[in-house]
Amino acid sequence: MLIIRKYIIYTLIIIVIAAIFTYVSIPIYKNIVTVRNDIWTSIPSAGDPKRSIYTRAYVSTHGLFALSKPESVYFSSEIDIEEAALDGSSCYVLSGTEIQSASIIPRWWSLTVYNNDGYLVESTEKQYSYNSENVIYNSNGEFEIYLAGKPSNNISNWLKTPSEELFSVILRVYQPGEEFFSNLSRVDLPIIKKVSC
Repeated sequence: MLIIRKYIIYTLIIIVIAAIFTYVSIPIYKNIVTVRNDIWTSIPSAGDPKRSIYTRAYVSTHGLFALSKPESVYFSSEIDIEEAALDGSSCYVLSGTEIQSASIIPRWWSLTVYNNDGYLVESTEKQYSYNSENVIYNSNGEFEIYLAGKPSNNISNWLKTPSEELFSVILRVYQPGEEFFSNLSRVDLPIIKKVSC
């Protein structure tokens, strides 16, 4: 009976240590495995079948079914250019040019807004994302996407944000090429700037 009690106590101690280790390591591991590019973060091996168990755990908490490295790269941002959290009570303009690295232009890209729970924001307009095919560029080859609870009359691209709630923006880049992957921290990506509503 004494031996059984010892095993139960040892098992509980191991479970507690594992839980503490997991709780502490998640925020630390995010800083280790992600690549930072201004306001954007990315995990280069998000869909790699040979990725570590920690990367798998992190990816599973932030989005399922990630494609492997040669196929796509995912960037996410929860902050604006001033490094303030993206908040649905404010309005933002996401602006950029054709996403590229040196002379390498990816085959396709898309931008999507997600609420604090990681789901799409409910929109009666049924406009949930913009991509390299449907975004409206200006004459200089630049685009602006208005991120707000309500559309603006003077901006043609608009994505709805959740009201009074934090949100994030995900940029997916498909078939970017090896040069793009080797420059993840330096590739030219859009910026998100807070504006008056």
